[in-house]
Amino acid sequence: MAEDRMDFPTDLQGQASSGGPALRALVDPDARLRAEIATRCAKLGVGPDALLLAAYAVTLTRWTGCRIVPVRCGTGTLDVEIQEERGTDDLLAATERLLRDPAVEAAGDAGEARAAFGPDAEPGDGVEVALRADWRGTDRSGSLACRAGVWTEAELTGFAADLLAAAAELAGASGPVEDVRAVSADRRARLAAVNDTGRHFPDAPLEQLFRQVADRLPDTVAVRHGDTELTYRQLERAATAQARLLAEAGVRPGDTVLVGLDRSVAEAVAVLGIALAGAAYVGVDLGAPAAHLARIVAKCRPTAVLHGPRDEAPAGVPAVPVWVPGWEECVEEVPALPSGAGDRLAYVAFTSGSTGEPKGVCVPHRGVVRLVHGADYVRLGPGDRVLRLSPLAFDASTLELWGALLTGATLEVYDEPLPSPTELGDFLVERGVTVAWFTAGLFRLLAEFAPRSLAGLRQVLSGGDVVPHQHVARLLEEHPGLVVTNGYGPTENTTFTTTHSVADPADVDGPLPIGVPVPGTRVYVLDDRCRLLPPGAVGELYTSGDGLATGYLGDPEETARRFGRFSPDVPERLYRTGDLVRLDGRGRLRFLGRADDQVKLRGYRVEPAAIAAVLARVPGVQDALVFAVGADSASKRLVAAVVPATEAGADPVALRLALERQLPSYMVPALWTVVESFPLTRNGKVDRKALAATARAAR
Repeated sequence: MAEDRMDFPTDLQGQASSGGPALRALVDPDARLRAEIATRCAKLGVGPDALLLAAYAVTLTRWTGCRIVPVRCGTGTLDVEIQEERGTDDLLAATERLLRDPAVEAAGDAGEARAAFGPDAEPGDGVEVALRADWRGTDRSGSLACRAGVWTEAELTGFAADLLAAAAELAGASGPVEDVRAVSADRRARLAAVNDTGRHFPDAPLEQLFRQVADRLPDTVAVRHGDTELTYRQLERAATAQARLLAEAGVRPGDTVLVGLDRSVAEAVAVLGIALAGAAYVGVDLGAPAAHLARIVAKCRPTAVLHGPRDEAPAGVPAVPVWVPGWEECVEEVPALPSGAGDRLAYVAFTSGSTGEPKGVCVPHRGVVRLVHGADYVRLGPGDRVLRLSPLAFDASTLELWGALLTGATLEVYDEPLPSPTELGDFLVERGVTVAWFTAGLFRLLAEFAPRSLAGLRQVLSGGDVVPHQHVARLLEEHPGLVVTNGYGPTENTTFTTTHSVADPADVDGPLPIGVPVPGTRVYVLDDRCRLLPPGAVGELYTSGDGLATGYLGDPEETARRFGRFSPDVPERLYRTGDLVRLDGRGRLRFLGRADDQVKLRGYRVEPAAIAAVLARVPGVQDALVFAVGADSASKRLVAAVVPATEAGADPVALRLALERQLPSYMVPALWTVVESFPLTRNGKVDRKALAATARAAR
C-alpha cells in the first residue's frame, strides 16, 4: 500500500474540523534510550537529530504508507526516502547528509510537505504534523504537535509513542529498515487484544451436531414453508431417507452433489441429507446459462444433482429424487454417521473470478461450526424464527440454514426469487420472524418502504456491501430493542469474519465499523510487505482461524496466491482479502474499500467512495453511489447514481455543479443517473451494470 501522497489516517475521517489550537504531546526518551542514542550516533558519526529525523520518517511511513517522506525543515524540504531493503546505518547516514546539505536551506522550497521537523517546527501553512526538537545539543526531549482535526489526542499520543519505539530500534542495532516496526509495546498489546477471541469448538461434523439438537428437541418445528412444516425429528428422518437415496445412486463420502432447488422444505432436507451421506453440497442456479453451469460441473465433477420439476439436470449428472411429503413418516434404521471430523468438506461456493472463470471455495465443516456454535454476535435458540431468504449459492445461506438447525430455532422459508420490500415485510410479520439477514441493498429498501415490518424482529444482520448508517439510526429510533449487526466477511472465511452490533441510535454517528473478529477468527492489518501495521494505519486485511476455506477447488495456483503463510510477523496460514481497513481507537476495524477499488483518471488517483460521500451531503440527495466504467484509461469514466430525498427528484446538472464547487474537475463524474432506489442483482447487491446502462452526461 505504498502511497504517493501523505494522508494521515484518523478516527476523525469525514468530520469537519472545529478549528482551535494544535494538539501537543511530549517526546521525551528515558535515560537508557538517551544513552543508546548517543552511543549509536557516535559510532556511526551522525548527529542525534539525524536519528530522530529518520525515526520520524519511518514512523510516518508506517502510519501513512508514503515511502518518500517530504519533511519541511527550516525554509526547505527534505525528501527522506524509506527503502525497506537498505540497512539502518545507510538510512542514518543519508539522513545526516540531508540535514547538513546547505542547498536545502538555500533552495527555500517548502514543496508539498505536510510534516515538519526542527527546533522551531509548528503546524500551519500546509504543515499538519510537526516534530519540534533540537537534538544537536545535550537535550533529547521534544514535542509533537498536529493541527486541530488531523488526529485525536489519543492518536497523537500513539504516534509519539511509536516514534520513540522507532528511535529505540534505530539506536539498538544495525539491520534492514523493514525490521524497524515503529510500534510501541502498549500499542502492540492493543493489536494482540483484538484477536483475543479464543473459543473451543466441538471438532464434529454438522450432521452430528444436528442430531444432538434433534434428540434434545424432537417435536420443535425445524423448518416451515407455507403450510408445510417438519419437526426436528421429522427432518432427521426425511434427511436420512435422502442420504439413503444418494448412497444408492453412487454418492460416496467426499463427493460433491449439486443442489438446484428453490428455497423450500425439500432444500433443507437435501442439504442435511447430503451431509448425512458424507458428501458436500454445491448450491447452483440451474436457470443460469448452460456454459456457466458446464464450467461449474467441470470444476466440481458432481456425482449427482437434486433439482425441482421445472429444471433439468446438467448434462452428464444423474438426478436423484428429492423430498416429498411422507418421507418423514418412514422410520428407517438410523445409519452410522459418516467418518471424519471438522476438516471434512461441507460445501463448495462458487464465486466470480477475476478472469470470468468461477472459483469454487471449499468450506470445511469446522468453518460452519465456528460460525454458528455458541456465536456471540447473534443469539439463536428454541423459540427463534429465522428467515430463510438467501440463495443456497450465496454464503449467507450458511448462517440461515445452520444457524437455525444447530441451535433449535425454526427456519421460516420465503421463496420469492426477487422479493419486493412490502411483500417480504408482510411475510416477516405473518411468520413472526425474530432474526433475519438482509443484504445491504435489501436492508435499505426495507428501511425505506416497509420499516414497520421490522417491528417484531429482535435482530437484523446485514452486509455484503456498505450498510447505510442513516437507515440504521432511523430504524433503531423507530424500534426500541432492535439490534442491527453489520456483518463483514469474504466467502473464503465462511460468511462472517467480523461483526459490529448496535442497539442505540446515539451510537450511530457515521459509517458503521465492520467491527471485531467473530470467535475463532483472527484479523491482521498488513502493509504491502505483509508486515503488521500500527493501530490506526491503513492496510490490507488478512484473516486466519477456524473459518478459513481449504482453498479453491481444482485451482492450486489461485489457492497459493490467496492462502498461505505470507507474513513474517504472523506464523500461521492466512487469507488475503484484498480489502483496505484500519483499526480505530476503540479496537474496531473500519472498511475503506477494495485495494483495487482505486482508479486513475487523467493521471490522478481517485477514490469513488470519497466522491459519493461528498455527493450524499448535497441537499436533496438521500443516497449516492459512484463507480468507474471503462476498461482502460482512454474509456474510463466515473458514473454517479443518485437517489433523491423527495418526490421532486434531483437535477443531475445541479448536482454536477455542486460537486464542481467542492472537488477538482477530475473527481466530478461524467455520467449521471437518478433512480428511485438502487436496483439489486439476484444476490441482493447493487446492480452497477443496470445503473451504468441508464447513465447519461449531465449538461
